[in-house]
Amino acid sequence: MAELSGRTCLVTGATGFLGSFVVEKLVQSGARVRCLVRRSSRRDFLPENGTEFILGDVTEPSSLPSAVTDVDYVFHIAGLIKAPRPEDYFRVNYLGTINLLEACRVHRDRLQRVVVISSLAAAGPSKPGTPIVETSPCQPITPYGRSKLQAERAALAYRDQLPLTIIRPPTIYGPRDRETLLIFRAVALGLRPALPVRTEVSLVHAADLADGILLAATHPAAVGQTYFMSGDDVLSIDALLQQMALAVGRRGVEVPVPAWALRGAARAAETLRQLGMASLVFDRWKAEEILIGCWACSNTRAKTDLGFTPRVTVADGFADTVRWYRTMRWL
Repeated sequence: MAELSGRTCLVTGATGFLGSFVVEKLVQSGARVRCLVRRSSRRDFLPENGTEFILGDVTEPSSLPSAVTDVDYVFHIAGLIKAPRPEDYFRVNYLGTINLLEACRVHRDRLQRVVVISSLAAAGPSKPGTPIVETSPCQPITPYGRSKLQAERAALAYRDQLPLTIIRPPTIYGPRDRETLLIFRAVALGLRPALPVRTEVSLVHAADLADGILLAATHPAAVGQTYFMSGDDVLSIDALLQQMALAVGRRGVEVPVPAWALRGAARAAETLRQLGMASLVFDRWKAEEILIGCWACSNTRAKTDLGFTPRVTVADGFADTVRWYRTMRWL
């Protein structure tokens, strides 16, 4: 992206899965990248050159003015995807967004774009055979989804003061992701869960999404707009698990998972998290999301307005992800 060369870009959530891909793409574009990090943040997958680190947290307003000073672009990726209490999602995802935008507002004359990463969860599930679009009514069903929708609405309240764009990805996968890794491990053991509901889901590879985010940051048509950014495939969970099985090289056996068993596993995962024995994104709310079944979105607006072009198919993306997991001995 020629527009980003030599520009200073702030990335919140830079040390996370998606954040690391965005930072990598920004550095490749010639941008100067400032990463907002906490003291405890691991920086394993961030480039050594072309990045600077500034200590801060979106939940601590006093740490943000220095982070946004002399910045041209802001990529707000930081967010909470798992929490023991619903109010934690709102504290980080909603109030954290307001804190950042308040800091940005002071520098609105310099800022070229503020990109806020939301989620398909903010819009809610789709209907069978009908991927959700940007104009669909928002009906989130979890505390996480509701917190992301509130963050979107808070961001749009700044639309007259800041050049904003909101991106809603579906499930993100790819190398470095620890959440999808758990499913790959189950499939590698020969287990393919079969759910008692019809399922349709959209996914996006982290590299495609990062490209789309940079495109949205630099395209004039994106100002004030909201976009779903997903891959082109809409597949059932069974089809996705079959693709995972091909990627790991083990067909495995289909294991029926009734609703009661899924909910019981969710309660067990929450107990392990409370005991400090695991840190899983799976909980009662995630179980309900899974049992809804249909989480598909259309990328037509992003393609039409921005020229967004996802390049990674699910088959190729899963194969690439498995290779990376094995290289890192995660799988």
